[in-house]
Amino acid sequence: MSFRSYVLLFLLGAIFSGFSQENEEYRAGFATVHLVDSSRTYKPGTSPSERLHYRPLDLDIWYPATLGEVSETMLFEDLFRLHEQRAIAYQDETDYSGFSDELILYYAAGFGLEAMDGKRLLKKRSSSYSGVPMATGSFPLIIYMAGYNGMGWESYRLLEQLAENGFVVVSISSIGAYPGDMTNSLENTLEQVYDAEFALSFMEQSSRFPADRTRKGILGLSWGGMSGIMLLDRHPEIKAMVSLDGSDTFYYGDTEEDDTYLSKIYAAGILHPEKTQAAFLHIEAGDRLAEFTPTDEYCYYKKINSPAWYLRFLESRHADFGSIAWALQTNAQEVALYEDIQTTTLKFFSEHLQDQTVFEAWYQKLLQQESVTLEPLEYAKEEIATYQASGKIADAKTGVGLSYVNIGVMGKELGAVSDREGIFQLDVAESHLTDTLRISMIGYESKVIPVKALLEPGTGATIRLKEAVSELDEVVLTAREWKRKTLGNKTESNFIGHLFHYDQMGKEMGIRMNVGRQPLLVDNFSFHVYHNRFSGEVIFRLNIYRLEGGKPTGNILKENIIIPVASQQTGRIHMDLRPYGIVLTEDVLVTLEWIDADAKVKPTEALAVSVGVLTGGTYERVSKEVEMKKVLRGLGLGYTLDVRY
Repeated sequence: MSFRSYVLLFLLGAIFSGFSQENEEYRAGFATVHLVDSSRTYKPGTSPSERLHYRPLDLDIWYPATLGEVSETMLFEDLFRLHEQRAIAYQDETDYSGFSDELILYYAAGFGLEAMDGKRLLKKRSSSYSGVPMATGSFPLIIYMAGYNGMGWESYRLLEQLAENGFVVVSISSIGAYPGDMTNSLENTLEQVYDAEFALSFMEQSSRFPADRTRKGILGLSWGGMSGIMLLDRHPEIKAMVSLDGSDTFYYGDTEEDDTYLSKIYAAGILHPEKTQAAFLHIEAGDRLAEFTPTDEYCYYKKINSPAWYLRFLESRHADFGSIAWALQTNAQEVALYEDIQTTTLKFFSEHLQDQTVFEAWYQKLLQQESVTLEPLEYAKEEIATYQASGKIADAKTGVGLSYVNIGVMGKELGAVSDREGIFQLDVAESHLTDTLRISMIGYESKVIPVKALLEPGTGATIRLKEAVSELDEVVLTAREWKRKTLGNKTESNFIGHLFHYDQMGKEMGIRMNVGRQPLLVDNFSFHVYHNRFSGEVIFRLNIYRLEGGKPTGNILKENIIIPVASQQTGRIHMDLRPYGIVLTEDVLVTLEWIDADAKVKPTEALAVSVGVLTGGTYERVSKEVEMKKVLRGLGLGYTLDVRY
């Protein structure tokens, strides 16, 4: 089972604000149950006697417990490391040993904290008690549909709170067909649905975890919202569902791949929202449409005839719907936001599964906050006008087209790179017509022109760049026996990495390298690729920038250094830099910039550069005309420079 770098969730011990527990005597018991569904083949081409022939299924169950002698709660890592254990157990092709220790660093860095904060998080205590007896009684059952490639630990604090308030919660991990990878396809999504149905059958017959089969609900996070409504459609007896920024609401227009997957799901005829009888709550993130403008939508809650509620937390992000920001106490706003999300979920289920009249008053109280609204996301449904700016970049003297010139809208995350003949095309919206383009390339003087200049009738003309004349700083390297060392990050992780995604041509990613006081002669650059799904060769450009005030300024290179990566090529890739005579005299930012591909790039394609612990972190930008941003604190890309001095 492999897993994408989707920031999910974690721990700490906190108490909800504004909610008094109705069942204070309960604690959150925790247990795992291993099952095998012999009605489904898991690994193709195997015989029934083989370990992975039938579908394995591990349930994580939180339940109301009463404690006689108070025992110690579980560490967060006890929950988190289940991910690694199952990644190893659910396939026999890849060794995922050590996966947890690297993944926790990536999560912490992804939330703007130092990577090592993740290590400290592993040792925090949860509010879960392992293996303690279940409280006497019959309790409502909630099926938790985990997010994309996720597990119950991603929302563990919410699941604990539900158990502490008299619910049995069964977490259904997001595991696709063998070797366990989840995708947005109908076939893989149904695997999670079938797992949930098998779990329901087990729970209805279980004497260890007695649950009231007449009071059942569904809780879905992210992609678990989509699998959740599929389960709801197949089980009309389910009384309530909560979707936490789930894909049961989907906006077309982000990627062609996702649009295709979702269209197939809707066309399959397996969803019948008009027949739904369950009470439904959809809570949506405020930044859902921050990176694209939709062309259409599918909103399940708008299509049902049963009671439906909607809330949007305007200042929230998708990642805020899991536990990690709250657990790490990233800031007071994110902590308070997650507590509101948890309280809202708990009160909704308490009203619809426990007959407590608590939700509506809380719902109205939330709506009094300026940061909460019941108004759905709005977007322009009419077609947005776009224009194509095009032309050719050439050498002013020779007229020869210049390869890999940067063309960017100044101050905007919008740009292009000329092809091998110097030709470029850039799609711009009407809002960019008053903006300015900068055309720049190593070794040439930059040129600035209005966007409109490339849209006037009869344009598409050649833009000529003059070769830059620069005086080289003289650096004296005394003749003596050379000493050698390697700068940068030697990581070769096969678990975590940072992506060049299919739609990010022009993206640049780098790390800071400390040079010290002595001049260094550069011999070699290398980087480690652990994942490469490009079907053709992709081309990168090496950049080495001076730093002023910690920010990159001029590129010290005087010519393009081009690094090709073959289709599917992985491992450490080297570039001999001895012919370029590069001398470093101060700290630099070293980046790779994706500039070309020799085949049509498909939406499923990407390349991941390994990351590992590095104090300086990782920087990136999507266009030359915007500032570099630090995106991972304490984790750096696997770039190295071999130097002599």
